[in-house]
Amino acid sequence: MVRCVVLAAMGSSMVFATVARAQEPAGEVDNGFGNFGQFGPTGLPTGRTPLLSYGADVGLGETDNVFLTSRDKVSQTIATTDVDFVVNQPGRLLDVRALGAFTDLAYLEGAYGNEFIGRFDGQVKYALVPERLIWVLRDDFGQATLDAFTPTTPNNLEDVNYVSTGPDLDLRLGGTGFLKATARYANAYYQTSPFDSNRLLATLAAGLQLSARSTVSLNGAAERILFKNTTVNNDFDRYSAFARYEVQGARTTFALDLGGTRVEQKGDATGVTTVTEPGAPTVTEPSAPIAVIAATGPPHDTTTTEPLGRLELGRALSPSMRVNFAAGRELTDASSSFTTQQAGAIGTINYAPTPLTSDVYTSTYASGGWQYVRYRTMIDITGRWERDRYPGASEFDLNSDSVQVRVQRRLTSAFSAELIGSWYKTDYPNIALDPLLGSPESDTKMIGAVVAWRQGRWLQVSLRYDHSSYSVTQGAAGYGENRIFLLVGYRPRTAVLPEPGAAEQP
Repeated sequence: MVRCVVLAAMGSSMVFATVARAQEPAGEVDNGFGNFGQFGPTGLPTGRTPLLSYGADVGLGETDNVFLTSRDKVSQTIATTDVDFVVNQPGRLLDVRALGAFTDLAYLEGAYGNEFIGRFDGQVKYALVPERLIWVLRDDFGQATLDAFTPTTPNNLEDVNYVSTGPDLDLRLGGTGFLKATARYANAYYQTSPFDSNRLLATLAAGLQLSARSTVSLNGAAERILFKNTTVNNDFDRYSAFARYEVQGARTTFALDLGGTRVEQKGDATGVTTVTEPGAPTVTEPSAPIAVIAATGPPHDTTTTEPLGRLELGRALSPSMRVNFAAGRELTDASSSFTTQQAGAIGTINYAPTPLTSDVYTSTYASGGWQYVRYRTMIDITGRWERDRYPGASEFDLNSDSVQVRVQRRLTSAFSAELIGSWYKTDYPNIALDPLLGSPESDTKMIGAVVAWRQGRWLQVSLRYDHSSYSVTQGAAGYGENRIFLLVGYRPRTAVLPEPGAAEQP
């Protein structure tokens, strides 16, 4: 997980941290499924102000533990090339919003082959009939871990891609009423795990514009999930109905969903089996395959019904300070949650959790953040608590907790410094695992520091140091690692800190 920090080049990481948690305007259709989930499209820049920021870096780095082992550490020199960008181009006919960061790592002594990692979230809207009928194309790309119980080396990753497309219909009924409908075809792709699927989704929302800044609506959604591999997966249908209230004030945003979700699964599994997937190492032998757990069993249909509740609250306490809070409980699945991943304070989306099964699960979560921004200083703190429970398959249950902290300071017009830290804990409480295969409970900590020097309109030189530690409750998979990178960047349009307190003098 620590390798992902290379994605956060100094020029654009602040935009990541700022825009990834922004909200869509009130009245957006949202159903909690796939990439529509959690109060509008996540991970994308919003608002009506055009924005284009981009940059690229090349550099060299050194790690003192390239295989992430607890003993017999091996150092390695790494060459890196990374590119990042933020696009927000609203328009009446064409609306483009995208956020991406990609890194290529070359291990010069041959510890691994070239490693390409990154995250992309992009959406294009084209108005077939302006303000009435819009065609939408959305894509989310990133990586997930293959083995949840061992360190995240390059051999323990797979690419995941979720693409969806379809029309949005927006009709006004009288002066205050509205009717909105969407239809989507989506495809979820996993490079290694056997969870590829095709999805059909339709939503309908009818509501009232209570004021210029508030709406209330009744919402319904239906989704059909069809897996390509039906040996280890079971097709299912998901239906949701809920009421929504949204307010977008000058200083406060508030959204509340209350309702329920019903899942009808075809041929639900009653047991588990082990499916061997090549390409990722165990702790003791880097060339050996790993085990991916997938649900199988005698076919019989099952139905699961759960309450749906989501709350989001944001408040600008002052021109320089903002807090936000979110909490919820909903039925989801691995592909849907992948598209709704949120960036934390350090500004990057880390690898998605290992998809142990394609079955639906109940996610109960709470997250919050505090941000302080002045002319030369920014402090950002975020945290998340989550409990995932699988009906009838408690062996997949997962508890996770995380905290991220970023402090950035402009020292002079040319120099800036940054401190970052993160803590991430996972626990599979109902899995009994052989210690030789890893640990069901792990703790990952990372601290880092960056000093950047900017010269002229495009040149930026950064020196970055990171220390990470991975501790486990059983086995010998724990490790410590130090990395240092020197980066030279081309950043003609480097994003800068937002300046709500712009009147303050440096």
